[in-house]
Amino acid sequence: MSLRTTLLAVVVACVVLLLVVVAGNRGVSNLEPPRLTTSVVIPARSSSIAVPITARVADLERLLNDRIPTTFTSTQAQQAACANAGFAGRIGCQFTGTITRGAITVSGGDADTLRLSIPVSGTVDANEMARFVGRAPISAAAVIDAVVRIGVTGDWHPDAAVAISYRWVVAPSFDVFGRRISAAAVADPIISGLITRLEAAVPECIEMLQPRQRLTTAWGQGFIVVPVNAANPAVWLRITPQALHFSNYSVTDNLLTLGLGMTAVTETFVGARPAAAAVTPLPPPAPIPPGGYSAFRANVPIVADYSGLEQLVTAALKQVKSPSFALRGIGSVAAEFDTVRIHATDGGRLAIGLTLSATTQRQWLRPRGTVWLTALPYIVPGTQRLEIRDVRVGGTPDSASFRLLLAVAQSRLVRDQIGRAMTQDFARQYAKALATAETTLANRRLGDFVLSVTIDTATIGTLQAGATALTLPVTAVGTARLRLDPVARAGPMPSR
Repeated sequence: MSLRTTLLAVVVACVVLLLVVVAGNRGVSNLEPPRLTTSVVIPARSSSIAVPITARVADLERLLNDRIPTTFTSTQAQQAACANAGFAGRIGCQFTGTITRGAITVSGGDADTLRLSIPVSGTVDANEMARFVGRAPISAAAVIDAVVRIGVTGDWHPDAAVAISYRWVVAPSFDVFGRRISAAAVADPIISGLITRLEAAVPECIEMLQPRQRLTTAWGQGFIVVPVNAANPAVWLRITPQALHFSNYSVTDNLLTLGLGMTAVTETFVGARPAAAAVTPLPPPAPIPPGGYSAFRANVPIVADYSGLEQLVTAALKQVKSPSFALRGIGSVAAEFDTVRIHATDGGRLAIGLTLSATTQRQWLRPRGTVWLTALPYIVPGTQRLEIRDVRVGGTPDSASFRLLLAVAQSRLVRDQIGRAMTQDFARQYAKALATAETTLANRRLGDFVLSVTIDTATIGTLQAGATALTLPVTAVGTARLRLDPVARAGPMPSR
């Protein structure tokens, strides 16, 4: 071999080596788009949770009957009973009345009211008139009806205002010198004493059944983190109470219910379990919002991690048969796709890196390298279908080798394959995510309370590209109750 031939071979080898090096240099003409490292921020929602605190009406009746005396006596002079009674009025009237009450029964009334019914019977002694009407006591019987309006004070203690009326079954009266004299007014001071005792006893008994400490416990146990999805990915719901509203007291199905509403912030986290918010002191009663209680709202995310999308795109590009490309100025080109890398980049876009090699028909170019393109993922309106659009392949063809790789990546065949691979229908994941969330939150124990959530509707939010995955927030709307259930302790209390 001549020296000239040898030098020519060396030059050609160097040129080929340089072409390969240039083609494999991903940092010159087709830079990798910046990698987004921030996590997706799922918007927090404002929710309300009903917190009914119940007690048995029978227990309230028992406490009232224990605390209210059974006998009331009055020795007050009742001159009005004999006023304008002719001769009897000049004699003067002094009565002693004794009333014995029967069992107190409690029933429901309008909002914030209880109705108490108290049968009473008793006797009236007409002291000064005894020589005229005889020594036998005058019998009386009545039914006392009490309407008790219940509220709460600023520090969550119950209070009560009592209004009483009574109707005589047997009115106390007597005849003197042919005139019928009524002694009904003798009951008034006795009834006044009963009102005073009821106004003190009703809130005391209610607080014994529904102590303020129970409200403090309910408030504190509302600061919780509960799992919505166990894994793949792990999803957590953090509930942070903000206010506690007093609605009313009511009696239904033999239960006395303290109706409360808790306004809370619900936050959703994907991945590591967040810490529960610090428990704040029980706040004073907050007024009911003008629009009433809003619904319980929580975001239930659907997540598509990038590794899964990478596998789908790789499998789709492997199906590309060779030779598949007829490129202008180059001719037929066979391409072989190796790995695919996907990550989030600026502008809500995805960066897709295709590592491939290409071979021309004449085999004078065999470059291998990574070409980066970007695409915008989006959800087709009215569906749960993921698609991509606005596919861009950047880069300046600074060499014949890289021009070839760019041409392959920019071809309609490659872009169509990527588009088909990344088109995903999330309808199944959507239904599964909502079903899992509802099942998980349907009967969640929080100490002495049980959280029950039902989901009525769901709305798809805006797709977000985060550091590790695409996240589609789904806002679930329904109702939630935090009910007292201190008996059924199914399993340990969730760790905070």
